[in-house]
Amino acid sequence: MEETLHVTEVNATTFEVEVIAQSHERPVAVDFWADWCAPCKMLMPILATLADEYDGRFHLAKVDTDKEQQLAMDHGVRSLPTVKLFKDGKVIDEFMGALPASAIRQFLDRHVSNATDDLMLNARELAEAGQPTDALAVLHQARDTSPDYDPVHLAISRLQLDLGDTDAAQAALKQISPKEQHSSEYKALAGKVALAEAAASGGDVASLERRVLEDNNDLNARHELGIAHFAAGNIEPAMEQLLEVIRRGRGDPKDAARLELVRIFEVTGAQDERVSRYRRLLAQALN
Repeated sequence: MEETLHVTEVNATTFEVEVIAQSHERPVAVDFWADWCAPCKMLMPILATLADEYDGRFHLAKVDTDKEQQLAMDHGVRSLPTVKLFKDGKVIDEFMGALPASAIRQFLDRHVSNATDDLMLNARELAEAGQPTDALAVLHQARDTSPDYDPVHLAISRLQLDLGDTDAAQAALKQISPKEQHSSEYKALAGKVALAEAAASGGDVASLERRVLEDNNDLNARHELGIAHFAAGNIEPAMEQLLEVIRRGRGDPKDAARLELVRIFEVTGAQDERVSRYRRLLAQALN
């Protein structure tokens, strides 16, 4: 396999630059091979053709294991050929043996950006530059290109929510596949949309606080106040109000507050100390 624009020979000296450093810019597939290995020679032209076909969306690095035995040992190569895919300095996937081109395409497509990903990156850059309407137009283009690509629908829903259009955000969520609906990203976003919808139909923080001061047992006011606090970015006050409804309430008001509190947990994330603390308080309140 000759070196080309998208294919290079690497050794122990150049591995750090050609593979590890470069993998922070784009995925790098490292082909560990040897001249005596017949399957290696079958795989080489397939990999080279794919490297050209993908036109720089991944780079192919080849390691002659006869010359670089220590490098192969350092990376746990036990049979030839072995192809390891590096991204952000780490191995994220690998395969062994001379697979057909179709199988290697599937392997690459799990990790290598496609035209839709490029459109999504463009949309994110536009949104970060303060051009959300243009970003949304690009996302719609990405959706039309890949209508079954869940990340596009998640991105549209997230941006529509930022723009304050909860109906459009909810509509985008309905396009998500059943499998993706089990992901933490989907659950967090769905919870955020549901909380935004609830906040839009409720009152403002100041007026709701007055209602609670006038009547500590106004559970509807406390529930709405919790949602309003969350919409305003006041996470802990939101949790506290909903927890108080659970402590004081029974039946439907208690169940509704519990569901909203769990949504806030999902949106905020399990790594947040407040979530851990209020999960314990919720368990105590329910016992």
